[in-house]
Amino acid sequence: MALIIEELNRARRVQARYRMEGERFTIGRGYDNDAILEDAHADAHHAEILCAEDGGFLLRDMNSLNGTQLVRNLRDSSIEGGQVRERRIVSGDEIQLGRSHFRLVDSAAPMEAAVPLHSLEHLFSRLASPTKAVTLLVLAGLLTLLTAYLNTAEEFRWTGAINIFFGSIIGLLIYAGAWSLIGRVVHHESMFFTQLTIAALGALIFAGWEWFSTLLDYNFAMGNLVEMISVAILAVLLPAMLWSAIYLATNITPRWRLAAAMILPWGFLGLTLMEQIGNMAQFDGIPQISTELKHKDMLLRAPVPLDEFVSQTQALFDIPIEQEESAIEAKDVTTPAPDADKATNPHKDHTAGSREEAA
Repeated sequence: MALIIEELNRARRVQARYRMEGERFTIGRGYDNDAILEDAHADAHHAEILCAEDGGFLLRDMNSLNGTQLVRNLRDSSIEGGQVRERRIVSGDEIQLGRSHFRLVDSAAPMEAAVPLHSLEHLFSRLASPTKAVTLLVLAGLLTLLTAYLNTAEEFRWTGAINIFFGSIIGLLIYAGAWSLIGRVVHHESMFFTQLTIAALGALIFAGWEWFSTLLDYNFAMGNLVEMISVAILAVLLPAMLWSAIYLATNITPRWRLAAAMILPWGFLGLTLMEQIGNMAQFDGIPQISTELKHKDMLLRAPVPLDEFVSQTQALFDIPIEQEESAIEAKDVTTPAPDADKATNPHKDHTAGSREEAA
C-alpha cells in the first residue's frame, strides 16, 4: 500500500501527483524535498510524512512559520479542521502548507466509475480546427452582410457594411471566448476553436434561414407565419448550441446539462411566441402583397402592372364590416325620426320662430 500526495490548485483541481512508497516524504521550498513548492509562504522544509509501525502514515509539521493546517477530509465530513503538529493521516485529508494545498489519499482507495464519452465527442474533435473555425466565421459574417444588403432598398454604404460584417464576427468571438474561459477554469482546457466552430455554424444556419425567409415573405406575403417558423428554428438551434458549450466547458451531469440547455432558450422564446400568437389573434387578414422596401434582387415574382394593381386594390384592402342585427335594431329604436320629434313636441318650431322675431 502506498500514499498518493495530490497537489491542488485554487479550484481544488489536481495539478501534480506524488507516490510515497518509502519511509519518509518531505514537502517544502528546498531543492532537496520530494515535493518542491513554488510558494513564498512555505518554509524550505515545511512538513514531512512518515510511515507508522502499523503501516499507516503520520503527518508532522517541521516547525514552519505559517504552520500546517488540516482543511477538511474529502470522505468524512465529521473530521474537523485545525492546526496540525502531528497527525495520523486518514485517506481523503486535505492539508494547507502556506498557500499550497494537498490531498492525501490511500492508493487502495476505490475510484468512481469512468464516465462514458458522448457520441458527439468524435464530432467535437473534428471541429477543433482553426481552419474550419475561421472559414465558418467568415461565411457567417458574409451571409449576414448579404442579408442586410438585400433587406434594404437604400444605398448601401461601405461603412455600414464594415460595421455589420465585423460586428457579427466580434459577437461570435466574444461568445466563444467566454465559454473557452469557463472551460479553462473548470477543465484546464479552453477548446476555443471548437466553441468558435459551433457558434459560427449556428450563426451561419440562422443567417441562411433569415435570407430564405425574407425571400419568401417578400414574394408571397407570409406574414406572422415566417416569424413563428423562425422561433421554431431557434427553439432547436439555441438549445443545441448551448448544450454543446456546456458539455465542452463544464462538468455538470447530463441531466442538469440538458435542463439548462432547454429551459433558458425556451423561456425567452416562449415570450416571443406568445407575442406572435397575440398579434395573429388581433387580425388575421394578411394582404397578398409585401409592404416592405427591399432590394430588387429579392423579387422573384413577375411585377404586376400598375393598372392591374389599382384595379385589385378594392379586393385587397376593402374589409367588410359586419354588424350584428341586435346592434342595428337597438340603433333604430334609440334614434327618433324627424316626424316623430315634431309629433312629441309640436311647439318646438313655433318657439324657435318667436325667439327670432323677438330678436
